[in-house]
Amino acid sequence: MTLSTQFITIISMVLSGAYLGASYHTFKRMERLWRSSILWKYVLEILFWLLQAAILYFVLFLVNEGILRFYIFLAVLCGYAMFKSLFEQAFGRIVDVFIHTLLKIYRFFYRIIEIIIVKPIVFIVSLIVVCITKVFTILYSFILLLLKVLGWPVKMIISILSSLLPKNTPKYLLPFSRIYSKIKRKD
Repeated sequence: MTLSTQFITIISMVLSGAYLGASYHTFKRMERLWRSSILWKYVLEILFWLLQAAILYFVLFLVNEGILRFYIFLAVLCGYAMFKSLFEQAFGRIVDVFIHTLLKIYRFFYRIIEIIIVKPIVFIVSLIVVCITKVFTILYSFILLLLKVLGWPVKMIISILSSLLPKNTPKYLLPFSRIYSKIKRKD
């Protein structure tokens, strides 16, 4: 490996260490989204570090064909320390503004969708339910009124016929009612 390749390797690994610090800082800022689940937290942490290791090795592979040396780890550590000491606070403010802006955009589109799509659908469905309920209530009332109107002549005819029947008629009809009750019980 030539001296220029080693120099490019060190510079790229220092920059990769700074990238690692920035990505870890961003990952920790986003951690509150999945803090409620311990299992999810550990799975994402492992996936994050595996992805970062793959990215750093890909950069190393592009620069010096993936040859690992001790000074490469020191260069990544120096880049990480450089990010922590020089850029972390400014980067943290930028990430906070970015996250805040994304949340405002998300809330804006959420409200737009809620106002334009969800609320009209809910209104239309509730209007249909109310209309159907009213129609069934009116139909039910109409059927009850119709039964009362049609039932009145039937009641009058039954009362007239019952007054015309002799007084001992129930005694003769009682055996038929017992037969009917037996048939009814067997069904």
